[in-house]
Amino acid sequence: MLSENIRILRKKKGYSQDTLATQLNVVRQTISKWEKGYSVPDAEMLEKIADVFEVSVSELLGSTIIEDTGVNTNEEIVKQLAILNEQLAKQSRDKRRMWRNILIGILSFLVISMILYILAFASFTSIKSSEGTSASSTQITCTLEEETYTYTVSYDDQYRILSAGGNQFIADHVQVEQYNDANVLLAKIEDYFIFRNGSCRIENIDQEQ
Repeated sequence: MLSENIRILRKKKGYSQDTLATQLNVVRQTISKWEKGYSVPDAEMLEKIADVFEVSVSELLGSTIIEDTGVNTNEEIVKQLAILNEQLAKQSRDKRRMWRNILIGILSFLVISMILYILAFASFTSIKSSEGTSASSTQITCTLEEETYTYTVSYDDQYRILSAGGNQFIADHVQVEQYNDANVLLAKIEDYFIFRNGSCRIENIDQEQ
């Protein structure tokens, strides 16, 4: 192959890439691209390279030396270059396709991993929430003018009210819907009755996990 032939012939001559580049009036990176098969020289440059290496263009291209049969050598060179360019184009397309597939695979993996992480975190949070939250219920029983009133408040471990209910008298006069904290609500109910010379008794009636 042309790229391999350039590298082998350069080493046979004892040339570095810089030396060969100087003789051909190109930069060293151009020589490196030729030897790696990233690009190919044009027909005019092929003749210069062949002259430097003291070989025919056909030998440089890696084909059998063409006999003098009237075939235009330049046409043959152009054909060889066309073949090489097509091979390079195919390699380039294959590399782009490979990297595109790799990129798609990586992105798909990241997206799936993120979705699984979110689902796992949500499930873990839900489990911890259901396991770690306790509910308690407290009942307050108050007496005023020989009438007894009861009210029950259920709340979590942060004393946030989960549910509340009891005598409508308490709900109407204390306005229980204003309060979210169980301790505050129970204190307000107790204050209402104590202020009116009543009495109250508070007791926990249950506690469940």
